[in-house]
Amino acid sequence: VNYEAIKIPTWSSLSEMHPVDYYSSYTKNCTGKFTEEEVRNIRAFYYAMCAETDAMLGEIISALQDTGLLGKTIIIFTADHGELAMEHRQFYKMSMYEGSSHVPLLVMGPGVREQQQIPNVASLVDIYPTMLDIARIPVPQNLSGYSLIPLLHEKAENKASPRGPRPSWVLSEFHGCNVNSSVYMLRTGKWKYITYSDGSSVLPQLFDLTADPDELTNVAIKFPVTVHSLDKILRSIINYPKVSSSVQDYNKQQFISWKQSLGHNYSSVIANLRWHQDWLKDQKKYENAIDKWL
Repeated sequence: VNYEAIKIPTWSSLSEMHPVDYYSSYTKNCTGKFTEEEVRNIRAFYYAMCAETDAMLGEIISALQDTGLLGKTIIIFTADHGELAMEHRQFYKMSMYEGSSHVPLLVMGPGVREQQQIPNVASLVDIYPTMLDIARIPVPQNLSGYSLIPLLHEKAENKASPRGPRPSWVLSEFHGCNVNSSVYMLRTGKWKYITYSDGSSVLPQLFDLTADPDELTNVAIKFPVTVHSLDKILRSIINYPKVSSSVQDYNKQQFISWKQSLGHNYSSVIANLRWHQDWLKDQKKYENAIDKWL
């Protein structure tokens, strides 16, 4: 890793951060002070792991070459998520920013032209139908994803697929830890639209990835027509306010079941979970906050 070439990401001030981003940074212990050296080291470690992964992939390709299988093997390299590596004052994943949600997708093998770059957006849900297509197994028509083989073979998709062309958008959603709201992303063309919860209680975000690849300027207020248009497309794909409500109900039901299963041990067990150091500063306050949430 070329240590000196590592870029230090620009951060917004804590007061300017989107409320969900601030919550994520807080729960990831990233709201404190970091020196430039610490940030550079965190990013260097990540890049070193990428280099190691690249070397491991090289070993697999060499083994296929040595056994004579490379000429009839299609290799797909991708990942389940990226790594923020201190972009937006966060590490880890659980975010719709590019560092977290934009994953690699590299393909090599018979019928795939070398050095081609395909600009179409693709999604992890496309991997399954692609692998079925490679194996010449009929692709079910009710899948969310589309085979990438027509794109890889540079064919017109509307002619190659009985389902017609793939959508011009990619959907992503997240309901897990380190965010305090269900999150939805619609990515199409140069735009990334991110909305939360019921679509109104938390401010949405809109980024022009052509003009602002680092996603530092939320232009949702500046382009209300674009926000409305993208939100309409998103709602036609998924009724996200209803999904968010279902997730909240599920979380509460599961928490209540867990709490009841602990009986008198609840206070002791919850006080020693992941964030026990903060919890113990004012245990009763946090227990009351949970009761209020329930």
